[in-house]
Amino acid sequence: MVGLTSTARLADLVVLSAEGGTSVAPLSEHEVLVFLVQLALLVGVARTFGWLMKSVGQPAVVGELLAGVVLGPTLFGRLAPDAFNWVFGEPTVTSVVFGISWLGVIMLLVVIGFETDLGIIARFRKAALSVSAGALLLPLAAASSLAFMVPDSFIGPGPGGVGVDRAVFAGFFALAFSVSALPVVAKILQDMGFLRRNFGQVTLAAGMTMDAVGWLILAALSGIALDGFRPDELGISFGGLLIFLVLSFTVFRWLIDRLFRFVMARGSSMTAALSITIVAALAGGAVTQALRIEAILGAYIVGILLAGLRHQLPGVRSILETVTASLLAPVFFAFSGLRVDIGLLDTSDVVVWTVVLILVAIAAKIIGTVMGGFVAGVRGREALALGSGLSALGAMGVVVAIVSLNLGVVSETGYTVMVLAAVTTSLVAPQLLKLVVRGWDIPHEEAQRLNEEEIKETSEILSSRRILIPTRGGSNSRLAAQLVRAVFPSAEVTVLVVDLAKVGFWRRPTRRAEGEPGDPSEVVAQLPEVRVIRRLARDPAVAIASESALGYDLVVLGATETGEGTFSSVIDRVLALIDVPSIVVRMPDGREPGDGLPARILVPVTATRSARAAEEFAYSLAKAAGGRTFALHVVNRPEGQGMMREDPSVEASIADGQELVGAAAAFGDRLGVSVETGVRVAPNAEEEIVAFGNSGAFDLLVLGASTRSLTDRPFYGHRVSYMLSQSELPVAVVSLPPTRTPSVPKH
Repeated sequence: MVGLTSTARLADLVVLSAEGGTSVAPLSEHEVLVFLVQLALLVGVARTFGWLMKSVGQPAVVGELLAGVVLGPTLFGRLAPDAFNWVFGEPTVTSVVFGISWLGVIMLLVVIGFETDLGIIARFRKAALSVSAGALLLPLAAASSLAFMVPDSFIGPGPGGVGVDRAVFAGFFALAFSVSALPVVAKILQDMGFLRRNFGQVTLAAGMTMDAVGWLILAALSGIALDGFRPDELGISFGGLLIFLVLSFTVFRWLIDRLFRFVMARGSSMTAALSITIVAALAGGAVTQALRIEAILGAYIVGILLAGLRHQLPGVRSILETVTASLLAPVFFAFSGLRVDIGLLDTSDVVVWTVVLILVAIAAKIIGTVMGGFVAGVRGREALALGSGLSALGAMGVVVAIVSLNLGVVSETGYTVMVLAAVTTSLVAPQLLKLVVRGWDIPHEEAQRLNEEEIKETSEILSSRRILIPTRGGSNSRLAAQLVRAVFPSAEVTVLVVDLAKVGFWRRPTRRAEGEPGDPSEVVAQLPEVRVIRRLARDPAVAIASESALGYDLVVLGATETGEGTFSSVIDRVLALIDVPSIVVRMPDGREPGDGLPARILVPVTATRSARAAEEFAYSLAKAAGGRTFALHVVNRPEGQGMMREDPSVEASIADGQELVGAAAAFGDRLGVSVETGVRVAPNAEEEIVAFGNSGAFDLLVLGASTRSLTDRPFYGHRVSYMLSQSELPVAVVSLPPTRTPSVPKH
C-alpha cells in the first residue's frame, strides 16, 4: 500500500553492510531508552485518559485519541519542546512505534471480527450495501466540490515538486473527508455497548464495505498522482480481494481448522491456539496489504473466519481482547492523535475552512446514510445511528492524509486539516451516537436476542456451541439427546460411537470390533442435525477424552448406575479424564424415557458455580418444555435439635437460603421461565431433597456437582452419590471440571 510503504521515510536511516548491501540500522542504546519511554507514555496516558472518559460516560477510545493530541505538538510540544523532541524526535524510534501501532489495529480488527455476526449482517445485507453507498458517495461529492474552493495553501508541491493538478488534489481531499474508519467505528460501538445491536452490525458491514472501496480508490488516486491511472493494478487489487474472500471461507478455513485440531489432539492448548490465531491474522493482513487494500481489512476477515471454526478454544479470544485493549489498541489510537498540530492553523481563513470542512463531512455522512437507508427501508433513529457511527474518519482519514503528504499532493497545512478532521470526527461520533440512542426503546425481538446473548456470555454452560455425545445407544443416551435438543437447539452436536477394537499381531488394533458394534440410531433420531463419528479403540474412555479435547464446550453422556462407581466404569473414567463441563443423564432402573420432555423439574440451589450451571440447564429445559421448575434450598438442622427450638445460626442460614432462592427466581425470570422456590430445614439435606423429588410432583432431578479425582474415577461427594442412588426420578448431573488440567493418555 502506498500509504504505509511511503511512511518508511520515518525510518530511512540505513547503513552499508560489509558486503556493500544495505540494512536497517539497529536501535542504539539511547534509541532503546527513547522507545521504552515513548511506549510507556503512549500506553500510560492513553489508558488514563480512556479511564477518565469512561468515568464520565464516554467511550474509552475518545480518551485514547485525546491522549495523542495532548502528547503531540499541540500541547506537549509547545509546553516542553525539548522534552517533546527527546521523546518523539527520533525517526527510527517513531517508525518502530508506528509498526507497533499498526500491529495494535490489526489485533483490534481480529477481536472485532470475533464479535461480528454474519447471520445478522446477512439479514440486513441490502441495508448495509445501500447505507455504505450513500455514506460514501454523497460525502465524496460534497468534499470534492469544496476542494476546488479551499485556499491554495492546502495544496502541496506535487510528486517531485512539479506541481499537482487541482482535480487530483480534490480526489485525495474528498476521500479523506468521506471515508469511515472501521477500527475507530468498531471501537466506539464496542466501548458504548452497541456492537451487538442490529444497527451496530450493519454499521460494521457498511464500514467494511466502505473501507474496501476506499482503499481501492486510494490506490487508483496514488497511481494517477505518480504514473497516471492504471486500471490493470486496480483490477488486480479488486480481483485479488474477491479471490481472497472465497479462499478464506473455503480452503483457508479448512486448513486452519485442521491445524487447530492437530495441535489440540496432541495436548497443545492455549499457547499453540493463540499462536495460530496471531499468525493467521498477520498472514491475512499481509495478503490484503500486498493487494494494496490495507492490512486491517485482511485481519478483520480472518477474525470473522476464526470465530466460525469447529475447533477452537474460547480462552484465545479472551486473552487477545485483554492484550489488545490494555496495550496494543491504546498505542494505535494515541499515535493517531500525535499527528494533530493545531498550531499550523495559523490564519482565520484556514480555521474557518477547517470548521466548515469538518461540519460538512459529518453532515454529508449522516445525510448520505439516511438517504441510503431510506432506499433499503432503514428509517428514523436507526438511520441516524448508522450515520453517527460512520461519521468517524479516524485511522482511514489519517492514512489518506499521510499518503497525500508523502506524494506532495497536500501541504503541511492541508495535511493538518485532514488529520484534525479525522481525529475531531472520531471524537464527535460517539457524542452524536449517544444523542441518537438516548431514550430509544429497543425492539422486542432485538432486546430478547441481546438478553439471551448477555446471559450466554456470563453463563457456565449455556454458551456451549459444540457438544459431544459419546454413546453406544440405550435409554439414558436417548434421554440425554432429547434434553440437548431442547436446551441447546442451535448447537453443533457430534455423536461419537466407540467400539472395542480387536487386538491383532503385535497388539495393534485392527479394523474389526469385539462384540456387537454400537447402535446410535435412536440417539441420532432425537437430534435434527447431527454429525456421527465412529472410532475403534482398546480403551473407549481414552478415545472419548481425546475427542472431547478437540474444542468441544460440553460433553453429554447417558450412563446406567452400577455397583462399582458412580456410573459405569467407562463413564467414570471419562469424567476423570476430561477437562470440559459435562452432563450425565441416568434413568431409574427399568425405566424408558417418554417421547415428551420432562415438564416438572426440581433443582437444588446452593452458592456454587456448579449449582448455577444446574439452574441454567433446568430453567432452559423448563422453558423449552413449557413446564415449571422448583428451586429448593435445604438448611441443615443439627442432629437432635427440635423443630421448634430457635437457633441463631439456623435462622441466619434460612435468611441466606431465602436470598439464594430469590436470586434463583430472578435468574429464571431472565431466562423466561417462572420458578417456584422453597427453603426447608432438615437434619439431612440430601434425604430431604430425594424425599421431596420422589413425592410424585416431579419428572426430573437436576443436580450441580464439581468432580474431584478419587483414584481413576470422579467423586462427586457423598451427598450427590446418595441422591443418585436413592432417586426414583431421572437425574441429570451437571458438572464443571476441576481447576487442574488432566493429562489424557494417547492410544
